Amino acid sequence: MTRNSTSVLLALLLAAPAHLHAQEALPRGEPLSLQQALRTAEANNPQYRRALTEIGTAEADVRRARGAFLPELNFGMGTSGGFNRKLTGQTQFGEVIRRDTVLEYSGSSSRQNLSLSGFRLFDGGERRSNLQAARAGEQAVTARVEGEEVRVRAEVTRRYWESVRADRVIRLEEALLASARDRLEVTQALVRVGVRGPLDVLGAEVAVAEQEQALERARGDARKAQLDLRQAMGVIEGGWLRLTDDPPAMFDPAALDTEALVAAALARHPRIQRVDLSVLQADARVRSARAARMPRLSMGATVARTQGYTGYGGLVGVNPLDQQVGLDFSLQLPLFTGYRTSYQIQSARATRDAAAEDARAERLTLEREVRSAVVDLDNAFRTARLAERTLELNRQRLELAQEQYRVGALTLNDLTDAVERAARAERDALRTRFDFATALATLNERAGGPVRP
Repeated sequence: MTRNSTSVLLALLLAAPAHLHAQEALPRGEPLSLQQALRTAEANNPQYRRALTEIGTAEADVRRARGAFLPELNFGMGTSGGFNRKLTGQTQFGEVIRRDTVLEYSGSSSRQNLSLSGFRLFDGGERRSNLQAARAGEQAVTARVEGEEVRVRAEVTRRYWESVRADRVIRLEEALLASARDRLEVTQALVRVGVRGPLDVLGAEVAVAEQEQALERARGDARKAQLDLRQAMGVIEGGWLRLTDDPPAMFDPAALDTEALVAAALARHPRIQRVDLSVLQADARVRSARAARMPRLSMGATVARTQGYTGYGGLVGVNPLDQQVGLDFSLQLPLFTGYRTSYQIQSARATRDAAAEDARAERLTLEREVRSAVVDLDNAFRTARLAERTLELNRQRLELAQEQYRVGALTLNDLTDAVERAARAERDALRTRFDFATALATLNERAGGPVRP
């Protein structure tokens, strides 16, 4: 083999690993940042939008509880008319006799009334307790909506980073495929000059075929990752998205104060606020049930106008002349209700006790989740650091392999092995880098807000 042909082969072979670092591709698709994805999810995610609908119901419940302090005001009006024709009468002893003449009579009436009812002067605090329960329920619904927002934002963030990772895996696999094809060309050239044999060519062709399969799998995974992202955003329709954001910078989780994170999460997380408010609501329901044993004092008032008419004039009369005004008070003292009041009190107590246990369980769950998320973030950080070190070692090994190949101290198979190990290290470093971003999004979700050292 001549010096010129050897130089050409070396240039082709040593240029192959350079594809591993040339992963940037031309922009394609509609650009989408993480903040845009989050705003889209807030406007379209069905779970979040469904949670928002509960706010209107809770507000209506508060208005209903307030309305119980006000009396009911009703206005009514009506007319009536009739015709009587009598052929019989009665004697002073009650004997029915037939009249000599027929007695005919027609009459009508008109009435209008304005009534004030249901104005409770005293009810043992039932209405006040119901209002407190309704307000606590409204605040609990608001906390649930905030918790759903935290969950949706974390889910969108995780799927965004997974989609970014999948897109970059495509670029990495494309570079690896180009490198494999270059090595195939080099092997074919070596066969032509008699340095290598047909078996080496077949091995290089297998490597190209396997890398083509890896590239197709990466493309399929990227398409599915974007579908998952679109589902989280609530908009499945659309073309390919060009994700523009880079993952957040890594930091050592050892700088985080786990106890402070747990305390902050237990104090501010919407999940804890929701269960605490549910306990307050249940406690107010207990007071409301107890109030059923207290006496009730109510009042009402009526203003009415009526008039009777001879003939049918009352059917169209709109201004009756007779006037009536009434005022009434009522006092009710429940002596025995068939144990219904006792049952309602006991049921309300059981609901309150269950809500208290749910709140305690939610605290335990959230504390475990926060501590577990910190552990996962720490593992992700250390794994990423080890992957970066492994990648650096493999790159140094590849450089040494290239130098040894230049002086004829290394075979093509050994150089190919070094390239493949470097490729695996590239994949691992890319995966672990995004594992850290995903773990950070999960910790933010568990802590109820952004976490930084």
